[in-house]
Amino acid sequence: MKFGLLYFKDTDNIGDDIQSYAAYKFLPRIDYMIDRENIISFIPDKKEYVYTIMNAWYVHDRLNLGFSPYIYPKLVSMHFNRYDIEGGSLTNIGIDYINEYVREYLKKYSPVGVRDYHTQKIFDELNIDNYFSGCLTLTLPKFQGLKKEDYICAVNLSDEELEKLKSITKREIKIINQDIPMGSLSDKTWEERAKNVEELLKIYQKAHMVITTKLHCALPCLALETPVLLLYDKKNQDRIGTFREFVNYMDREEFMASTINVEKPSKNPDKYLKYRKKLIKDCSDFVKNPPNANINDLPDIKTYKETIRINKIYNDVIITHYNKLIDKYKHDFNDWYGRNMELEAEVKTRDRKLKEEVKLTALQYENSKSWKITKPLRKITSIINKKK
Repeated sequence: MKFGLLYFKDTDNIGDDIQSYAAYKFLPRIDYMIDRENIISFIPDKKEYVYTIMNAWYVHDRLNLGFSPYIYPKLVSMHFNRYDIEGGSLTNIGIDYINEYVREYLKKYSPVGVRDYHTQKIFDELNIDNYFSGCLTLTLPKFQGLKKEDYICAVNLSDEELEKLKSITKREIKIINQDIPMGSLSDKTWEERAKNVEELLKIYQKAHMVITTKLHCALPCLALETPVLLLYDKKNQDRIGTFREFVNYMDREEFMASTINVEKPSKNPDKYLKYRKKLIKDCSDFVKNPPNANINDLPDIKTYKETIRINKIYNDVIITHYNKLIDKYKHDFNDWYGRNMELEAEVKTRDRKLKEEVKLTALQYENSKSWKITKPLRKITSIINKKK
């Protein structure tokens, strides 16, 4: 029996590795590393099922979303989003990227544990049996033998928020950024990446308090029992909105205007505990007693490899034309926008000149002989109009 670990090879967010680490803690071993951005191309060394906990954010490459038939999944803590790009309806494909093949795969292994209510709403629309599982990072175990220290972690805060924090505490502030250069971990082994995650989690666990804008900092802190404050940004409502009831949170603008006491941080809510307990049980059962599966249902590896090769050729053609279409759309839009700005500037210039000309003409008339001669007549006309 083989086990796979889902990860994002070229991630630009340590939060992705924290999610993978949460799944890793349940596995007896890792036989295969499966890249989240190319799941459909995963093929094991021989015809067999690879049991994999499929908690993740799906996906950056929405034109290449699919699941390998060789993966026997535990569908839990999954997040899907609508693919709506600003700039026009041409690039807005909503949930159509969740194609028929993907839907059938999800239905086959349902019910699906969804990470947030936004994903739950999408799956309800697709008639896919689901339940709210919460995030797998809620299951992270505490490290033994660590003592609390006096510092506060400021994770992905703005410069203004950092200055605010410095103004209300004399404690040491550890400034941490979970965003990293895209692909900077790509050549690292999983052992190296896991060690990097552990070092970060230990910093969070020892902290007096953590203040963060990152969901995959806040939720791990719940599991590590470190007081945490999640600064909430309305633009991230789809992902973060669900978890406001799990953590102490504050709108980012509210934080800037608040008199929060970081010396005695509020105790974390305990609502997450029931979801943590169920996640631990479900994932432990999946690993210790994997469902039986008939390998005769799997495609021949040679045949599947050829299918993937041909599909990649077709996909490359489609993606190339898609990108050309998007480039043309953006070029046309920029041309239109540029011309529109020029016209607006031209109208403002003409309007200003016209007002100056009218003002000058009026001034010239007021100083003319005609204006002075007709002054008595204007007075009489004014008196008559008032009597009316």
